[in-house]
Amino acid sequence: MQDVTEDQSVARSYLRWAAVEAEERSPRYAEWARGVAADPALCAAIAELEPVKRQPNLLFAAARFEGVPLQPWADVRDMVAGAWDRIRSTMLARMTQTNEARRMATLLPAIAHLTGPIALVEVGAAAGLCLYPDRWRYRFGPGRYVGDASLPLLETEASPSTPLPAEPPLVAWRGGLDLQPLDPADPDTRAWLEALVWPDATGGVDGARVDRLRTGIAIARREGAELRRGDLTADTRALVEEAARHAPTVVVWHSAVLAYVSAYERAAFADLMGELPVTWVANEGASLEIGPPAPWASPGDFVLRRDAEPIAITDPHGAAITWLDDIAR
Repeated sequence: MQDVTEDQSVARSYLRWAAVEAEERSPRYAEWARGVAADPALCAAIAELEPVKRQPNLLFAAARFEGVPLQPWADVRDMVAGAWDRIRSTMLARMTQTNEARRMATLLPAIAHLTGPIALVEVGAAAGLCLYPDRWRYRFGPGRYVGDASLPLLETEASPSTPLPAEPPLVAWRGGLDLQPLDPADPDTRAWLEALVWPDATGGVDGARVDRLRTGIAIARREGAELRRGDLTADTRALVEEAARHAPTVVVWHSAVLAYVSAYERAAFADLMGELPVTWVANEGASLEIGPPAPWASPGDFVLRRDAEPIAITDPHGAAITWLDDIAR
């Protein structure tokens, strides 16, 4: 069998990402990923980075952060190549930290059964924008609203069996953990998070997502949270212990985080969640094994789990949730 070189591996991963992750959600990024895959020089340059830094999300955000516009790949390829040193430096210095607030709309049903105040912990919190489920209103389809009408709105398409709380949770304390926590008051944070917003179906800037992002930043700046620098396997316990001093129920949740750690770390984190007295809500890629299998999920789906048990599939960016009872199996 012929060995696969590192640059060939990069090309294959970008092609897979284009087909599975981007094609239906962002045709522009799918086109960019296929363009990278067909470019031996760029693949070789990317292959020089450690695997966690080779992600299309990170490359494309870094390129945009360094001034590459959202135009067809044929028009920007030379810009990317010409700015490679700056783009590479940004990729090395930063992480994929999408911080999409709409994911809270797909996380919230997992804790619809809880009553009373909660202390909320998020791992992989970035700027902490998903620590404020009580500061938004939600629309889960026609006539299915949760929360006060005066609050900003998050919308998702929810299947009929999706459980909805009568009201958003009362959050008594909120804390986040991240390897590189972002300060929501720093203009550089806003610039980086906006660069991470995928282009919309037209190939241009997704104005709705940018507006949500800016609203989420404003909420985080106004209210503040306990954001700590740390590793999820080593430092979550201490943050949970702090959270437990503020409310009788501690919820630990996260979305699109565990793909960026090793299988060993994922297993260690799952063991930790099983040990701690928390409600654990994980919204991660279908291919990640952090509990019982979910064979009914497609490769591009996220699987929502509560205490490791799969309970729904979701859109990775929070656009939809389908409860287990509504999934054809």
